Amino acid sequence: MVLDRRTQIFIWVAWFAVFPIGLWTAYKISPPTHFYHHFDFLVTTGLSCIVALIPIVVNQIPFSVTQWLTLFVFLKYGLFAEIILAQIITFIVLLRLRLPKEKRYNFPLNSIMFMIVSLVSGAIFYIFGGEHVQAGNLTINFVVLAGLYMASYFIINQILFTGAFSFLYKTRKPLITKAFLWEGLIHLIAFPVGITLFFLYDLVGVSSFLLVGAPIISTQLILLKYNTSKEINQYLQKAVETGHRLTERLKFEEVLNTFIDHLLNMFPADYLYIFDDMNDDRLQAVRCYENGKFITRKFSPIKKGVGIIGQVWATGQFAFYRDKQQWKNINTEGIPDEMESVLVVPIIKNNAVSGVLFLGTQIKVEYQKYHLMILDILCSYLAVALENARHYEQTKKESERDPLTKLYNARVCRRKLRDGFNRLHTGKIKCISLLMLDIDYFKSINDQYGHQSGNEILIQMSDLLREIVGNRGTLTRYGGEEFIIILPDVKKEEAIQMGESIRQTIENFSFYMHDNLADERKTISTKITVSIGVASAPADTDNAISLIRYADRALYLGAKRVGRNKVAEYVG
Repeated sequence: MVLDRRTQIFIWVAWFAVFPIGLWTAYKISPPTHFYHHFDFLVTTGLSCIVALIPIVVNQIPFSVTQWLTLFVFLKYGLFAEIILAQIITFIVLLRLRLPKEKRYNFPLNSIMFMIVSLVSGAIFYIFGGEHVQAGNLTINFVVLAGLYMASYFIINQILFTGAFSFLYKTRKPLITKAFLWEGLIHLIAFPVGITLFFLYDLVGVSSFLLVGAPIISTQLILLKYNTSKEINQYLQKAVETGHRLTERLKFEEVLNTFIDHLLNMFPADYLYIFDDMNDDRLQAVRCYENGKFITRKFSPIKKGVGIIGQVWATGQFAFYRDKQQWKNINTEGIPDEMESVLVVPIIKNNAVSGVLFLGTQIKVEYQKYHLMILDILCSYLAVALENARHYEQTKKESERDPLTKLYNARVCRRKLRDGFNRLHTGKIKCISLLMLDIDYFKSINDQYGHQSGNEILIQMSDLLREIVGNRGTLTRYGGEEFIIILPDVKKEEAIQMGESIRQTIENFSFYMHDNLADERKTISTKITVSIGVASAPADTDNAISLIRYADRALYLGAKRVGRNKVAEYVG
């Protein structure tokens, strides 16, 4: 979530007012007496920066573990020094997050919050009699007050963070969360470590930083490595689950939608594009996702070897960029200027690049190299699933279509008619009509010119009927020279009128065929007529099979037997 510009300006103005006042107040409460130009304080600051750059990550939430150092600095050097250190740590942590421009208001916002936390918790320490003493003069009372300071620091920080979040983002955030509990545990562990460092410092000096800091930093590095390994395993599990889900989808669009849903749940992405090789040496964007929504976008023609996408397409090798500086000099036509981190992975099928996946965010160094391994696995699943979906859709299309005319076949006709009657019986439509059309004297065409000539007529007839019917009904080739037109929500009278219009259009149309039985194959122009039978439901029947039978009876008894080239309705 990003705050509006007016609120951001207010935060920066507030910081310019609060920060100097806070420093002046801290200086008055606890003026620095011996930390200026102090080598040990500089070492403490350097150690704090190192620790701040190695967070502990729990449930994908990073936690800074510098509380033991800020406690030591407060007890040793006072409130002013602690505020200086806390501000430096805050800056380092936020810098590590590489916030985009529109979120840089987090610098002054967090600075103000930690300034208030330091001032209030320090004031509580002093109000209850806390003093800065040498380690040799440690008392139970001093340790208790140090604990009070640490507890105050934690509680005030949580309250302030929750309140600021709810106020600025207008979203209620519960105080007690998993992050709250983990933060509390870290403070609980940091307290004895800080006290130990405070005690050791007076005994062995700056060497105490090595004695205490080395094992803590080593532990953080081990935990960071462990967390990375754990994160990779979680990604692998999600990748396998995604693969299973993709194999369950049989349609091209369903495969793409499932893949993108899982991908967006796994990886941060402000931009996501999937390009598909259209088998004519060009890539086409089949999915475009930008800033939380899918859009329709046309990319300029992508050439192999040109630009980021073209290079991945040509080489089959991934592209990985941590920020804009690494890719800004490459041909990046079509890529938004505000993008920073970029991952581009080839979709490989049968050892050839069949597409390209493009991921991008507005945050620098958002992606890690191990993400490429996960995406490579996911793209392999995608390539297989898309191939299966294409094969399924092609097989389904071939099983539903007449191979000659490409119209629906008789099996689909009966299914569509059953679906129509289901809609009729549930009240979704009021009626359904059916036209059965048969070409007159079609056998004579086959006998005189050959079956190939008859096929030419059937193809032209199908094209003409497809143009006439359009989206008003379902056109099917029922068998031989018979066609059926299903007209949902069309009354019998309207169906008869439509049948008459079809009959007249065909009668006036010139068909062309070749004489395939003659010695010299030549083109012949001919006229064709059709007979049409019409039946409707519920006027004639409430049964799908009966509707076909009644239209068939109207065709042969009412049109064929009385001279052909007619439209006849079923009369029960």
